[in-house]
Amino acid sequence: MVCTLPAVSRPEKVAGTTGIVRDVETTMRANPHFIRHLNRRTFLSAALATPALAAILASCGKDNKAAGNSIEHATGHEDLVLRVGFEGGFTAPQFQFVRVPTLLISGDGRAIAAGAQTAQYPGPLLPTLTERSINEAGIQKVLELAEAAKLLQPPPDYSADMMVADAPDTVVILAANGQTYEHRAYALAMGAPETTPARKALAGFVAAIGDLSAAAGAANLGAEKMLVAESYRIRATIVTDADLANYDQTVPPVKVAWPADAGISLASAATCAIVSASKVDAVFKPATQLTFFTEGNAIYQVATVAKLPGDSCAPAPTANS
Repeated sequence: MVCTLPAVSRPEKVAGTTGIVRDVETTMRANPHFIRHLNRRTFLSAALATPALAAILASCGKDNKAAGNSIEHATGHEDLVLRVGFEGGFTAPQFQFVRVPTLLISGDGRAIAAGAQTAQYPGPLLPTLTERSINEAGIQKVLELAEAAKLLQPPPDYSADMMVADAPDTVVILAANGQTYEHRAYALAMGAPETTPARKALAGFVAAIGDLSAAAGAANLGAEKMLVAESYRIRATIVTDADLANYDQTVPPVKVAWPADAGISLASAATCAIVSASKVDAVFKPATQLTFFTEGNAIYQVATVAKLPGDSCAPAPTANS
């Protein structure tokens, strides 16, 4: 089946964009310096730029399902089917390390997303994540949307002339039919309406799955709950007492001893390491952004996030292979 994707104009008000607006605003709240030259109005306008295209993609997916097509994907607990998120932009390396996807679908039928961020200061050390079940019918609907948007094939040229500085890349990774495809577009839907067919299609897909209940079918999704991590990725950076003294002492930094039985030393985690949740939950769960960890005579600032399907500490494999 071939779907023709028409040019899309920006409506003044469109329903059904709550998901993508929430995801963008969650990222902005997590780091107020996320993008220096973009504001909330710009982001909201971007989120509203693609709903008509998203509707076209959704209808294409329904037609494919009716035709009885099935798109193969891995079904393991650690297998990745889809990951959508942001990378890069004007952010610190520690923030980029813990940046969570706006949506991740695992092979065994879990839809994982960024949770609500607290306004409390200091915020929790662990980024909040939610998960819900998604059955095979729901996964197929999402993959059919990707197929209709021509995302189950090597990526086209997503470059475009724009006047947006320090923005992140929108990254969509899909693993289906024995292949992995990575689609990466700078400042997608963050400026003027997209003009190239490739960027329109990618933006339309991202907008469509921003409302997963509509994209996958509410009946194909389970109830949302907090994700319970099985393990964490960590990155440890040495700091000094002088560094800690530079923090606002109204809420002073706290030092906590790193568990001796963690199985991973902080000295070995300068780039990335994986530690079992059962070994560190006792110190991670009550920790805040002002919690620092001591090991020997050293003090470390630890960035940590739940290890998700497809995550590793090894260099990322070449996509589209």
